[in-house]
Amino acid sequence: MHGILAEFMQSWKKQSPYSKNNDRVFPSFKLNGKQPRLQGMIVKDYLRPAAVRAGVLSSAIEKTNGKNVMVITDGRTFGFHALRHSPATFLVSKDVDPKTVQAMLRHSNVTTTLQLYAKTVDGKRLKAQEPVLAAIFPPEGRNSREAGRPA
Repeated sequence: MHGILAEFMQSWKKQSPYSKNNDRVFPSFKLNGKQPRLQGMIVKDYLRPAAVRAGVLSSAIEKTNGKNVMVITDGRTFGFHALRHSPATFLVSKDVDPKTVQAMLRHSNVTTTLQLYAKTVDGKRLKAQEPVLAAIFPPEGRNSREAGRPA
């Protein structure tokens, strides 16, 4: 476990009312820490609201059974699986070796990592175009075009 994650987990353990060695890391408070929180509960209570606050999802508040309930309005789903795509894109954009990213995500084939998980970042696309455009339009050619003269 990386030191940054270990530090976070130690901090979380100090804050949790269930911090004994045999207690659950993310306990169900409704069940007095006897069971872990279910994935669906974490997604509903924390992950989707965070995605709404970050602007990833659109939502509205609707009354259901007399309670205000957040409803996702753009038809998309958002769960733990979406969090696998973000680190892939981030790491590839930071020029981390694709085989390392593949190993971190535990993909059996690097093609899965690069074609399905990692997306290109707009700034990288523009930067990649630069040498091609500079070769097609050398600086002296650009200056004459800008002045309205043929190159």
